[in-house]
Amino acid sequence: MITEEEKKLARMMPYDPTPSTRDHFIRPNYIDLSLNYNNIPHKSNAVIVCTSHRGHLAFLKYALRKYRETGKFVICSYDPPAKPWDSDEYFDTNMPDLDMSLAAHMWIHKHLTYEEPKRNGWFWDVMYAQGVIRNFDNFEYVFTVNGDCIWEKPEGVDDLIELMGDNDLMAVSSDHNTIHTCAVLFRRDAFMKVVDYMAKYHKVSIIGSYSPERLLLEAVRVLELKEKKVPKQPEEPDSPGNVDHYSRYRQPSTWNDIVGYRNIGAEWITALIERFEPPEKKFIDFKHFNTIYADCSSHVRKYYETGDRRYLYKAFSENEDSWYDRTYYPIERYGEKPIIGDSPKTDALFNFNRKEVTEEDKNAK
Repeated sequence: MITEEEKKLARMMPYDPTPSTRDHFIRPNYIDLSLNYNNIPHKSNAVIVCTSHRGHLAFLKYALRKYRETGKFVICSYDPPAKPWDSDEYFDTNMPDLDMSLAAHMWIHKHLTYEEPKRNGWFWDVMYAQGVIRNFDNFEYVFTVNGDCIWEKPEGVDDLIELMGDNDLMAVSSDHNTIHTCAVLFRRDAFMKVVDYMAKYHKVSIIGSYSPERLLLEAVRVLELKEKKVPKQPEEPDSPGNVDHYSRYRQPSTWNDIVGYRNIGAEWITALIERFEPPEKKFIDFKHFNTIYADCSSHVRKYYETGDRRYLYKAFSENEDSWYDRTYYPIERYGEKPIIGDSPKTDALFNFNRKEVTEEDKNAK
């Protein structure tokens, strides 16, 4: 975990008084800060590489601050959010703000890539980070994580390292044909070997080729790396034994037990499609709310702000899987008055959590 001073440097707490370059009786001053923090990359045994893009912005501040609280060195590799034909306003709207910028120790912006955003974005984000990591021998361990995944218990980071033991890597979820990249812990040498292996597939661009997960699995097999399978993987609720690589339902898992891992982006999308409670308000940065699932975000935002469940029902209606099933009604269709708090009757009426509407539901008070 980090000190109060480090939280101030990450803009997680206000500075009062502000450090001075002239009045050295105000502590800490610039000399203190330079002596204690200019060499900060050399002070951690691990680095957390957070790969991200504009679609994560509503969750990114919370995620980065939690990664920062681990006490490890944090790099955010952020995809350039705009192309040459986009407007200045679009660029400004989709770039990290000051709170996010200071939550990570450093930032990487790769070159512009096109098509297959996940394959190209994730790989180049990680490869550029590899170039930084090469310069610091003290980084014995490398985490690759996503900007829409959060750790509610960052103090458990060293327990993850201990659990991995003498193995080369350990992912949040893994099965016979996938090692998922939402969150992976590598030994330094294994990380270098994996990225170098993947690099040969990116020297010549091939449209629609390997995903990061497919390349990671292949690299582990070809390089004969030792993978630690976690004792508890997030399972599909209706299909025990099958892994849900996106942890869409807040399922129990080893990473969740140890660091409080949750995939907030996947929870958000699944909640709108399957009609259950969206992620908690504390995870959301409302300055960037319109970057997540824009078609329904205004209704869910209204729900977060007012607690009125009618806006949640309206978001559900307008986000059905098929355009044929989407319905667009005025808010009064869901109730003449605001619906605040637990409401099993209206939840059932509007198929909240896809429950079958029973007579008992209809008569609930």
